[in-house]
Amino acid sequence: MQVAVIISNELGWPALQALAAQGAVAGVAVPRCAPLDATEQLAGQAATLGLPVVRLARPRLATELAAWLQELQPAAVLVFTLPWRIPAALLAVPPLGFLNFHLAALPGYRGPEPLFWQLRNGEPAGAVTVHRMDADFDTGPVLLAEPVPIGPADTHGLHRARLALQAAPVALRLLASLRGEGPPLAPVPQDEARARYWPRPALADVSVRWTEPAAAIERLVRAANPWNRGALTTLRGQPLRLLSVLPHPNAATGPVPPGTVLHADAAAGIWVACGKNEALRLDMVALEEGYFTGAQLLQLGVGVGEVLN
Repeated sequence: MQVAVIISNELGWPALQALAAQGAVAGVAVPRCAPLDATEQLAGQAATLGLPVVRLARPRLATELAAWLQELQPAAVLVFTLPWRIPAALLAVPPLGFLNFHLAALPGYRGPEPLFWQLRNGEPAGAVTVHRMDADFDTGPVLLAEPVPIGPADTHGLHRARLALQAAPVALRLLASLRGEGPPLAPVPQDEARARYWPRPALADVSVRWTEPAAAIERLVRAANPWNRGALTTLRGQPLRLLSVLPHPNAATGPVPPGTVLHADAAAGIWVACGKNEALRLDMVALEEGYFTGAQLLQLGVGVGEVLN
């Protein structure tokens, strides 16, 4: 028994390697989606595994997918982060269906960028979730769900890497079950009462609101690092992206507006007032001119009383 794999970014690469090592992959499809250079590289990497690779274009997706399935005749199609909807008429063509690897917990974190929202919301864990695809995004019964802890210092990039690595053993467990060599899978319908679809983060979602508590801003900073180059604020009217900060919940900032620089010296660093009379220290930031530590911001003349917006 062999499966086909659709993969659009490096998140699915460890799993693809693990499946290919088992001789389980009949072929790979890589969509022509942004960033094109990354998907081109991914297609080349898949070819080095000795796997036949096709490229998919969105305008011809139904036709190209149908021809691919007819040629390979896979038992199932495993999908890793395809940005487009599979045409509903094709979902039942493979005998075991299209099985999507959603790198977040379902049904509470549906959507295209759940990693950001799980970190932003302070969840203790994410998940590698495999579900049978149906006509809607991120719906369909769940076959496997493996929790992946979110550490207190995990950034978006770190948690993403942990998910990619965990997807490999999950894929092998799935393969064993499909081959009848492991415990059978019992599809579990998603509880629609607990379901929530999270949209792709907009500008307001990645922008710092200094009226929030320090811990909430720190979660936002980790959730936006590195994919958005950090959480966005402004300094002297110019974009400033926060990449690493240290909360101080007992700073007792006094009657200064949130966003005001409280301390700016080599010993204390740069501390900024937040909501609830708290503060946080700027440890690493990005400007258009480059990446800087808090100490380097001091050298750029950032001082007490300046206000970040």
